[in-house]
Amino acid sequence: MKREPNKYLQAVSSGVGEPDRVRAIVLSLQQYRNAGETLQIIAARLGVDAIKEEPLPFDGGVFDVGGRLIIKINSLSPRARRRFTLAHEIAHLVLESSLSLKTLKRRSSCAANPELERACDVFAAELLMPSEDIVPFVSNLGLQSPEKLQVLSRKYEVSLHSAALRVHSDLGLWKRPIGLWKYDSSAEELWFVGNRPWNTKHPSFAAFDLAKQSVGPVCTKELYPVGAFTAPVSLKVLHLGHNRILGMVAVASYSGGMT
Repeated sequence: MKREPNKYLQAVSSGVGEPDRVRAIVLSLQQYRNAGETLQIIAARLGVDAIKEEPLPFDGGVFDVGGRLIIKINSLSPRARRRFTLAHEIAHLVLESSLSLKTLKRRSSCAANPELERACDVFAAELLMPSEDIVPFVSNLGLQSPEKLQVLSRKYEVSLHSAALRVHSDLGLWKRPIGLWKYDSSAEELWFVGNRPWNTKHPSFAAFDLAKQSVGPVCTKELYPVGAFTAPVSLKVLHLGHNRILGMVAVASYSGGMT
């Protein structure tokens, strides 16, 4: 199903006069960041007085505490998640300023507006993985693979899921869908980026068993059910340990490789 255009990102594009979404976000952020600056510096420029990490029942938020603007982040989250949360909260402030939004502050959660949250996620991805940096870097990496997604995750200090969303959904640099599964005796999808060829979150593929027995990536050509029929698919998967399987997916022919 085709995703509807995000009204907040559309408003950003209109505001800067740039129809290309990626370029519009870059232009929108120009007044708040300079190359190489930390998230903390950018937050301070937006009026944030302090960034505090403490145990929270949610990822984080922006708060007005006695007239001081405070970003709070859940200290129990993994480091990559804490960094993304900080970038996400900075994105709220950027959108609030650039679009003159009146609905954001000051809150403990704004998950009631998924469209706004998605827009902030896209801005956060640009803050953490700047397009002018990641585009040439990904180009130099060559063909996509699970190992190269790990390289991206480590370089930019983000989760595998964030890296996958950035290169696939946000920038369109990689075309093959990407998934992460928990695999013990059966598979359970943890996340999937792109159009899923099959209609289940519990696919059964020989590649998963082979990956658990291998120290490197495994490539297979298999069949998956499509109604009363089956269709071919190519998989390249890698066992990450702890029963986690990371994989790239492509509809395939029996005469060729992944496409």
